[in-house]
Amino acid sequence: MTLDPITIVVQYKIKKKKLAKATSAISEYVEQVKKTEPGTTEYNVFQDENDRTMFVHVMSFTDKAAKKIHEKSIHLKQLKKVLVPISKGKAVYTSLVRVKPVKPTKNAIEIKNDTSPHEPV
Repeated sequence: MTLDPITIVVQYKIKKKKLAKATSAISEYVEQVKKTEPGTTEYNVFQDENDRTMFVHVMSFTDKAAKKIHEKSIHLKQLKKVLVPISKGKAVYTSLVRVKPVKPTKNAIEIKNDTSPHEPV
């Protein structure tokens, strides 16, 4: 039985005048995560295309132990020291679970692959 990874998304905003400081700190931080946390299987940081002050971190861990190692890491503590004072509001954390494929039931409707426009039923 394979366990699904633990996936977390974190969103926050940075004060506009502090973007360079934030992006530098985030870049160094992600490098440390990738070097020192083998249980962190994914770590990506994105900026909103229309609002560059909005950052989104997407991370996945192999298990709860890997997540705990990440949460207690020195590089996370250092990043928070930089980002918390220059953030606007609090970060929003979201834990995600993978959508499992559903097995069709015997009452399932067959879907035809055609290119006609959708018509109401």
